[in-house]
Amino acid sequence: MVAGLFFLTATFANAQTIKSIQEQIRSAQEEIRANNRLLDKNRKEQKMTVTQLKLIENKIENRRRIISSLESQITILTGDIGAKSSNIDRLNRELEDLRREYADMVRVAYKNYKINNFALFVFSAQDFSNATRRIALIERYNLSREMKAAQIDSLSRRLTLQVAELKNQKRELDQIRTTRGGELVSLSDDQQNYRNSAAQLKASEAKLSSTVRARQQQIEQAQRQIRRIMTEEARKAKTLKRSAEEQRQITAMTGRFDQNMGRMSFPVTGGVVIERYGRHSHPTENKIVVNNPGINILAPRGSDVRCVFDGVVGRVFFHPTVGNGVLINHGQYNTIYSNLASVTVKQGDKVASNQRIGNISNSDNPDENRLHFEIWRGMTTMDPSLWLRR
Repeated sequence: MVAGLFFLTATFANAQTIKSIQEQIRSAQEEIRANNRLLDKNRKEQKMTVTQLKLIENKIENRRRIISSLESQITILTGDIGAKSSNIDRLNRELEDLRREYADMVRVAYKNYKINNFALFVFSAQDFSNATRRIALIERYNLSREMKAAQIDSLSRRLTLQVAELKNQKRELDQIRTTRGGELVSLSDDQQNYRNSAAQLKASEAKLSSTVRARQQQIEQAQRQIRRIMTEEARKAKTLKRSAEEQRQITAMTGRFDQNMGRMSFPVTGGVVIERYGRHSHPTENKIVVNNPGINILAPRGSDVRCVFDGVVGRVFFHPTVGNGVLINHGQYNTIYSNLASVTVKQGDKVASNQRIGNISNSDNPDENRLHFEIWRGMTTMDPSLWLRR
């Protein structure tokens, strides 16, 4: 009984884990589809660009996520199938024992019936009270036999169900292994496409290195401006006198922001992250190290940009490199949205989660159709990917 309960608990836990893994796979597949839509559109409109190369790189990363998730499923299913096979063996042994016991009881009952032992057993009683007890004993014996038959029937049904589930899991395992094989082939194709595209980009742009360096310097200037803005905001927050109620509201909003880690919706629909948070090499210039304080999201041109959480607009700013920008305060947190073509909010506005605050460029140039998104807590940047819902 304990072994059966443990098996059911483990099976339920594995089912929950597989459901979570399947959700990760669906998320990665959806990102690849969005990636392909943007990649196809960019290819139609112009020659190979660094943006297209980053899209291919993102496809490779999502493909690896899918393969890793599939392999996790294979591991769980393989273990589950092994446990289920052992459980079926145990149930078969129990069923055989029950059947033997029942057969013995039937043989005893038939033998006693043939020689009238039960009747003799009752009528040989010394008195009526003793006869009554002997009748009750015979009834208990018959009831025990009926219960044994019911046990056999119940166990047989359980065994049939377990065998059917085992067959289904084996079929599912075969399908997952086939899917993983297809994903490995696609990954190899994507990696080859990346190598070819990188070579094509290098060959077509002789001045690529100097162009990239100049662009990187512009981005670093914009980052310095954003850091200055954050420094000013921090200084202002420190000197500003707040009432106890205002301080309570800030603490409550900070707590709600914390609680929504990993649950916030993407700031642009159909967007794909083409440059992630932190330090990493440039896709075509290995000597150039990019230190991104946020993430860059490529989206269909003209896409609306939406606030990821309730807050108050702390500032609207502009920089020649990153266009218009909006800083939104969420208690001790701040989110920054830059490279906007237009802004629909102003300083002091209260904004709600998923409210439109502007839009990105409607240009044919994919380098302009991207959102730069940052999350700060005080003067520390956070990885936005950890906060957004995949």
